[in-house]
Amino acid sequence: MPVGACTNSALTRSWSPSHGYVSPAQGAPQVPISLIGTVKADYAGSFAGTGKVSLGGAILDETVKTATPAMVNSDCTGTITYIQTIGGQAAPPLDIVFHAGGKTILGMSVDAGATMSCTLRLMSYAGY
Repeated sequence: MPVGACTNSALTRSWSPSHGYVSPAQGAPQVPISLIGTVKADYAGSFAGTGKVSLGGAILDETVKTATPAMVNSDCTGTITYIQTIGGQAAPPLDIVFHAGGKTILGMSVDAGATMSCTLRLMSYAGY
């Protein structure tokens, strides 16, 4: 995605979470996670979706929605504050960057003491 083309409306797609890492407790080592599900974003940058997570081999339900719309900067970086649960546990806010021409969103937590990273892959260009 060219610089200047990154806006909240550019997020208006269906996304599939694929993999990442999470620390199950402050100071605990990161554990790989695999995710399957769908997340949709609207023109305002709000996300919502559900899926399943394999966390260290345990299969857990996941729900995700944004507390406030994503903030996307013209340089294709931004912030998403999720209200997300994995097995009933809250996940931290994420900083994001568009990657691979806008076909991938990379995310990393920004809370001290919490670690999480994830990748969202583009499923479709159709919005809601």
